[in-house]
Amino acid sequence: MSRSMLCLQVSWRTFIFSMICLLAVTNASGQGNPRILRFDSPVMEIDTVRYDGGPVTVRFECTNISDRKVSIVDVHSQCGCAKPSFSREPIAPGAKGYVDVVLDPSHLFAEQTRHLTVIATNGDYRKFNTITVHGYVERDVTEEAVRYPHELLPGLRSDMIAVGMRLYRRGEVSVKELTICNSGSEPLRLGWKSDFKNVSVELPELLEPGASAKVRVSVSTAGMPSGDYQETFRIIANGVTSKDILLKGAVK
Repeated sequence: MSRSMLCLQVSWRTFIFSMICLLAVTNASGQGNPRILRFDSPVMEIDTVRYDGGPVTVRFECTNISDRKVSIVDVHSQCGCAKPSFSREPIAPGAKGYVDVVLDPSHLFAEQTRHLTVIATNGDYRKFNTITVHGYVERDVTEEAVRYPHELLPGLRSDMIAVGMRLYRRGEVSVKELTICNSGSEPLRLGWKSDFKNVSVELPELLEPGASAKVRVSVSTAGMPSGDYQETFRIIANGVTSKDILLKGAVK
């Protein structure tokens, strides 16, 4: 191959590569598929509400900023406490639609931020908008009591009092975690004990006031008969033994 032909081939490949990059940049910048909905206020504040005050409804209004009718296809929520509904009729150019979000604060505490994804289409392509509900949920109890509802002993709380170890084959080791919190004012030196030899527990030696930590629980199923089982362990904090923490599982 001559040098001129080689240069021409390289130039042609360079041209093709440049065009591919240009198209990629155009698509990435959204110029190929411009936005079709604009939300007047994509972040809505609910300020401070009480957990027992009932559900709160927030309306997000949007405008069709394209030259074709736009339909909202779906709205995805990140949790079950924020339930969306939306206008089902196609939105004409320049007209408005809406997304309503009902927030149930009954199981929430303190500052809350919930993001939802709105999916809309003009018939040719889809676009995504993010809307956000922000506020504060007030309760009569402390945050520790909400997040860790089980008092194992004074100053020590847990997010669960019964741990599901699920179904495992004989010989396997079932491993689960729970979270404990020091809700008192003094550091807690921790230990554990169990009446079952196949139970093993990993936890920190010291838990400072206000701190939380993971407790890793293992149950060895070697030698266990088939069927359901219930075993227990207890946490020792500054020499005081907690109530039983139940381990429920099964062996096949």
